[in-house]
Amino acid sequence: MKSRIKYVVGLAVATMAIMAATTPLLGAQAAGSDQPYAFKTIDATNGASTWVMANNASGEIVGYYSDANKVFHGFLLRAGAFTTLDFPGNDVAWTQVAAINDAGDTAGIYSLKSPAPAGNVHGFLRTSAGEWSTQDYPEGTHLMAGGAYGILADGTVVGCFHDGNPPTAMFGYAKGPGGATSFNYPPDAPFAMHYGVTPDGKTVVGGYLLGKNQPDNWHGYVFDSGNVVSFDVPGKAGTQAMGISPGRSVVGVYKVLAGTTWFAHGFVANTRGSLDPTGWSFAMVDVPGAAQTIVRSLNANGELAGYYVDAGGATHGFLATAGADSAPAATPPPAAPAPPNTGTGRAVPASYSPLMALGAALLALSVVTVGSRVALRRRAR
Repeated sequence: MKSRIKYVVGLAVATMAIMAATTPLLGAQAAGSDQPYAFKTIDATNGASTWVMANNASGEIVGYYSDANKVFHGFLLRAGAFTTLDFPGNDVAWTQVAAINDAGDTAGIYSLKSPAPAGNVHGFLRTSAGEWSTQDYPEGTHLMAGGAYGILADGTVVGCFHDGNPPTAMFGYAKGPGGATSFNYPPDAPFAMHYGVTPDGKTVVGGYLLGKNQPDNWHGYVFDSGNVVSFDVPGKAGTQAMGISPGRSVVGVYKVLAGTTWFAHGFVANTRGSLDPTGWSFAMVDVPGAAQTIVRSLNANGELAGYYVDAGGATHGFLATAGADSAPAATPPPAAPAPPNTGTGRAVPASYSPLMALGAALLALSVVTVGSRVALRRRAR
């Protein structure tokens, strides 16, 4: 992989001898299911707020925190100690780490200070050896060039780039040793972003917008073997698939409207390896006492990772372990609204274009916001 990617020289990694501030929340229950979870709060000691974004099979956790000056810094939490990960360069404004694979390679987004940050957000890859590289989508000029939210075993990243401020179009992308691909969905009015991917690159998950940009118009998708499967959490609005485990369980968020405010809640969908959502089992996940819960990741050991907003508005990371003696009840979901040009929400060939190079991003989640083996297939010529 080193022969294909130009790495930025100079590391800006400050290792801090900081122990993870963790608070157990025992006996917690996943709302709307029979599956109990034990939650542990994760706060970066020097962080005003902490966002946990991903975890791997070794128990390593990544995310980002804001400091006293409201500047974002990425972090790696390993064996109880935090390491700050800031993309190298004096012109870097902030860094957010969003993904980690089992080899310890990480991916995320960073922004430059100048010109205006709105046009200077980029995706990145940092190898376990500490080598940094920008991973931006190469085709055309885009207001926000990249953002990596998922990573494969071979270091391929997935994410999104977008045009317009506020966004008028958004596209998923993958960038790795085999080049780059974009993902245009729905085909008539693309507005989608890749959030997670299986280690083998076969299955990608994310969220797409259908209609006006408001929370209840978002829907989750699974992209596998050239087909898009659309889904919603049963009876809920605003579904976004934020991650997928090696065993292909899907995690993410849905939204509930209370008064005039939309609140996020987490879910876990046991797909049993199926691409038919009517056979999935859904478990709702809420951190006890939290106003909002966002589930971002599920590792091979069944541990959930994400973040929550407390009653006072502060953001904290969490790690959750499920009870071994129970499972979510199966709830057949209604079909998600179909893209305008299909008449169906399932098994729809996606429109995407093959290109060579880099990737892009937007931090989007309404509560705040492939690589030779990659299964994202190129458009037939």
